[in-house]
Amino acid sequence: MNIMKFIRLKILRRFIDLRGLSNKSIPYDEIIRLELLVAMCLIALTCGMSYILVGIFVGLSLFSILNYLIFFLTTIPTVLYLTKKGYYNQAKLIMMVLGSIFMVIKAASIGPDSGMNLSMMITIFAAFAFYSIEDYKYILLALFITTGSIVFLEMTNYSYLEIDPSTNKYEYEFNYASTILFCILFFYVILRVNQYINKKLSRLNNKLISKNRKLGKINEELDSYMYKASHDMRAPITSMMGILALVRIEKDPEKMSQLIELQQNCLTKLDNHIHQIINLSKNVKTELEPEKIELKDMVEQIFEELSFFENAANTEKVIQINQKVDFYSDPYRLRVIVNNLISNAFKYARREEENSQIIIEAQISATSATISVKDNGIGIPEKQQSKIFDMFYRGTEISKGSGLGLYMVKEMVQKLNGSISVNSEANRFTSITFIVPNQLL
Repeated sequence: MNIMKFIRLKILRRFIDLRGLSNKSIPYDEIIRLELLVAMCLIALTCGMSYILVGIFVGLSLFSILNYLIFFLTTIPTVLYLTKKGYYNQAKLIMMVLGSIFMVIKAASIGPDSGMNLSMMITIFAAFAFYSIEDYKYILLALFITTGSIVFLEMTNYSYLEIDPSTNKYEYEFNYASTILFCILFFYVILRVNQYINKKLSRLNNKLISKNRKLGKINEELDSYMYKASHDMRAPITSMMGILALVRIEKDPEKMSQLIELQQNCLTKLDNHIHQIINLSKNVKTELEPEKIELKDMVEQIFEELSFFENAANTEKVIQINQKVDFYSDPYRLRVIVNNLISNAFKYARREEENSQIIIEAQISATSATISVKDNGIGIPEKQQSKIFDMFYRGTEISKGSGLGLYMVKEMVQKLNGSISVNSEANRFTSITFIVPNQLL
């Protein structure tokens, strides 16, 4: 721990109520300014007491000693007390006003050659260090007080209280050194505040750039989505209109039944597409709601719900779950993810494969769940694997869907703060694995 950090944490912050600052959502740059206020009080007290002790040996007048003692016994404790209690602006204002009065009294008693006209500038530097630009009224007040004090002293030739010659011997050196010390302190704090603000602006700028990129991606996807969605929704409606035209003129009951079945297929396709749109919208708008999940029960229910696929009865279903702790995640999103992956495994099974198989494997730990869905279906060519999660991408003519399924899977996995990958070989197998956090409550 360096010395500046030690001073800040072990000394200065003893006088600052950090919990109160946190409750009031006070920004960090204001904490830096409060540290400056406390440091100024402690340094002024140290310098002043040293001045009195040294001055006793060199003949410091009783008037000067009383001036210092009154300032240190009233102003410094009051400022530290107000800072501790959370009255920050009042503490700063008292420090500036009473500090200026103290310096005016001292300057008026020791003459123009004491260097006090230089020390009066401390108030101006303190104002710019104590306050942000939003508190410009306090800065203007400090400038008014300092300017008025200097004008008053110049008009009275620094002799308003009569010059005390016993205090002139080391005054110039002391005032010069103390002014430099405080100015260094003020500039250090101003630089720290500016550095913090610049870092904050840089972080905000990076966030803005990131959000702009995401917004650009969303806009591109939205344009593509609106075009493709309207086309995919219009296609079954157009087909139904054509079928209805045939129904009106068809007299054969058998052919009529076939046309009604075609209508049902069109409605099913349209319903599935609308359902996917609803899922995408819900994924974007709703927050995560983690609950305890019995993954094996969920997978078995999904297999039962998808039993209408023509090859479902002849497909071997294997569920292998290695779980030693409870698993918490968003049940809605997890169900949609697993449902889409399993339904794809059914859709893209090889018709000539006599032993169709779907394997669900899961490794669940205290930190994450790794879940994979593997099938021995038609597989995915290597050149297509990087595109399968794109919106509206269809990798095969077998696909009758909208091309939103795997895109929605990817979006929901990302919403769960997870990752997804694919491993496949054409005409052999496809394995899709996703990893999501175990959000233990």
